[in-house]
Amino acid sequence: MITLYQTEWCPYSHRVRQVLTELGLTYTTVCVPYAAEDRVDLLAVAGQTGVPVLTDGDGVYRDSDAIIAHLRATYPAPEDAGDHAAHGAWRTATQVAGDARSALARLKTRLDEKGFVVLAEIAGSTISRRLPDDHVVLQVTVPVAAAKAAGVDPLAPAALMFPMAVVPQGDDVCTVAAADPVGQVWLHAEPDLIKVQGAVKKRLEVLLATL
Repeated sequence: MITLYQTEWCPYSHRVRQVLTELGLTYTTVCVPYAAEDRVDLLAVAGQTGVPVLTDGDGVYRDSDAIIAHLRATYPAPEDAGDHAAHGAWRTATQVAGDARSALARLKTRLDEKGFVVLAEIAGSTISRRLPDDHVVLQVTVPVAAAKAAGVDPLAPAALMFPMAVVPQGDDVCTVAAADPVGQVWLHAEPDLIKVQGAVKKRLEVLLATL
């Protein structure tokens, strides 16, 4: 029997749950107390209070990387594993023809057409000396969606800003990537915000398909 000791708000626990879902595995979750000193049962099982911890039969696996490595090595992936992985990915991306400058120009045009607003544009070399200037990161939002989100929570518009990047791949090919707009709010299970972000995500998917 597989048992996952975790918390819902822990991103490392989420990583493990995602892989368990991809592999179609049945498991039991134990949501540990918030305070480490109260995690007596977890300490007895794993010798630590940090999460996630996974037990599988007699095996005890600590740290999300070790847990995921064990799961992938032990259990075969079902046919729909890739679909689960794609739907749960933290970002989406597409390849476009042309150099980075032309890809960026097309992207900004499409963003404007679809009601997105670019809040910031950052050259890659500003982020790291290892990145070229034509590796560009944009901070993007949708004002209409941000206004709706503010009606749910005054701080919510901060979650509706998400990064996009134009990444040169050489030979006149670029990758345009975007963080999943839903990813920043789904974990908090706020239905109204998820609905707003879901609409933004669909608009973004249409945009990327037309680059």
